[in-house]
Amino acid sequence: MKKAKLQRLVHQYFNDTISRADCIELLEFLNNTNPDEIADAIDTELINFSKGPEFKGKQSADVLSRIKSDPRFAQNPIVEETDPVVVKFYRRSWVQIAAALLVFGTAALIIFNKNISSQTTKKHNSDQEAAAIVPGSNKAVLTLAGGKTIILKNAANGLLAQTTSGNVLKTNNGQIKYSALNETAAAGNKDNINTLSTPRGGTYQVVLSDGTKVWLNAASSISYPVAFTGKERHVTLNGEAYFEVAKNKEMPFYVSINNVEVKVLGTHFNIAAYSDDNEITTTLLEGAVQVTKNNTQSMLKPGQKAVINNKSDNISVSDANIQDAMAWKNGYFIFDDDDITGIMKKVSRWYDVNVSYQGDVSDQKFGGTFYRSKSITELLQYLGKIGKVHFTIEGRRIIVMK
Repeated sequence: MKKAKLQRLVHQYFNDTISRADCIELLEFLNNTNPDEIADAIDTELINFSKGPEFKGKQSADVLSRIKSDPRFAQNPIVEETDPVVVKFYRRSWVQIAAALLVFGTAALIIFNKNISSQTTKKHNSDQEAAAIVPGSNKAVLTLAGGKTIILKNAANGLLAQTTSGNVLKTNNGQIKYSALNETAAAGNKDNINTLSTPRGGTYQVVLSDGTKVWLNAASSISYPVAFTGKERHVTLNGEAYFEVAKNKEMPFYVSINNVEVKVLGTHFNIAAYSDDNEITTTLLEGAVQVTKNNTQSMLKPGQKAVINNKSDNISVSDANIQDAMAWKNGYFIFDDDDITGIMKKVSRWYDVNVSYQGDVSDQKFGGTFYRSKSITELLQYLGKIGKVHFTIEGRRIIVMK
């Protein structure tokens, strides 16, 4: 069976528009084809085709359980228990369907959306309220050394400020860039610190005077000098940021987060250090970094992460999932058996919403990938369909309940 036809048949099957003859052909194909071969045959095409969530193993099992218990299947005239082909399918083909679901995220989502009213209360009102909730975008506030603030979304491209230490510019591609003018003057200027802050629902990039590039996630801030002087480069971070530090062996680069310090010479790494999280995580992609908290130190190699609990000096080093750590910068949410409260923290920061809970939902865990550019309604539908949670939107507040 050709890839395009397989895609069409699975799409129609989940959308309840498949003919009886096509249904039997699809079931026979799935029953007689290795799941790995199905995935390999269509993976490349469907990665490009699919713009919805990507399912992971645990969630596929949950989805299958829901589909198997869907009363519509027992009443569907296409599926009759007396049909030997169909009986064979129900007894043997859930593994094949799981494999198909892994690559048919968009097709599977169609059937989920048909029953959204049973999973999300007050859908009509919620959709209208959610229309005012949009994904995050490129926006931030720049606070200059003298206290002047500049709303970067409203600022024109070009020169934003000129100081004795250097110039501050907004570039055409929507980033802040610094250029040092006079190192001698900068050295004598003790008050040349700028702060770039993103609100909830904002992200921004800054290029420091030494060429270091920093990407700020939502609800984050970084403070830094207009021009680096002396023998060290120091910045202070709150929230989350990805760094590509310009190499300079004679002038090491330090990131301070409360009483944690990360020292680098030139490297790529991500730091997640939100004040409402219980720990600080540094993930190293390239180079080497030294993580210090009080008298405890650890060195990281590429592909490792250091996790520091806010209530202790212990630094736990382990292998990192680089894709997960870099998901936000690359435009995704990646959930890897994450609990709902952790997921909703990310949602609240990116969509600028408040979250409250009714009942105990702490046992709910999710896996999958979702574009951060998608609407909040689509994301909540996805979570509501693969887990035992419901959502109600009231203004800019999301209520999570079982």
